[in-house]
Amino acid sequence: MRIAFFFAGLLLTAPAGAQAPAVLTLADQPLRLIRGTAVYKAQAGVALQKDDILETGPGGAQLEAGPGAIVALGPQTRLLLQDLPTNGRGTTLALLRGWVKLMTNGAKPGQVTTPALQLALASGAAIVRSSEDGRDAVFVEEGAQQLARVDKGRPGAPLKLAVEQYAEIDPAKAQPVAGRLPRPFIAAMPPSFRDRLKRVPNLANAGKVAPTDKRDAGFADVEPWLAARLPGVKSLVPRFRPRLADQIFRSELEAALGQQPEWKAALHPPARPSTAGVLF
Repeated sequence: MRIAFFFAGLLLTAPAGAQAPAVLTLADQPLRLIRGTAVYKAQAGVALQKDDILETGPGGAQLEAGPGAIVALGPQTRLLLQDLPTNGRGTTLALLRGWVKLMTNGAKPGQVTTPALQLALASGAAIVRSSEDGRDAVFVEEGAQQLARVDKGRPGAPLKLAVEQYAEIDPAKAQPVAGRLPRPFIAAMPPSFRDRLKRVPNLANAGKVAPTDKRDAGFADVEPWLAARLPGVKSLVPRFRPRLADQIFRSELEAALGQQPEWKAALHPPARPSTAGVLF
């Protein structure tokens, strides 16, 4: 079953030599943007950067990453921009929870990782769902993709998926389970994902809108990310170590994650040997 595969001749192109930044081009409601150790509100027109975390509320959103990729986010979605085509590589996304649709034109590859799967796109479009029960799933709308199950934080052997093929992770099975697109997936999917992704034309002040309402990230803002195990996502300890200077953040983190080796070392670094009394 193909989901509204129209406009086959539409290409993701831009004027020769153009290097458009990654931009949030649609937002039903302002998104929560976590950049560095700060939290902002972001609306359409905000330029996005590598390592930004985007979190939607009841509404969806769309971002355009250079001339070669479009990404749609569903409601209640948590997404980390691991890498962007504007950095010379492909669009690499870490989807912690929710729905994402990625479309690439083949100039640079795409990748979506969830706690349970990793999808590689040479070109085309795919819809990925990450759910709390670990039954993460993929539907290939265009192109041929490769899917791997993630086990203990590492992707396994890839499984090739053809156009219009669906695959789901069953925690009780060693390989993804491929088959026909099930009705519950269609019913739960954001309605906008049924249409082919298209660029937003003539967006005013694209890339020039500043995020607003800056504040320091609280532990509750980032706990799901600090506790996650996602393949390819570099340790977030260096990024959020400065927040340990905040005693509330520190105490909440220590109670929840203090026994994890990486955070234990950050919270209680070994004392440096004393040089008192040493004669030279």
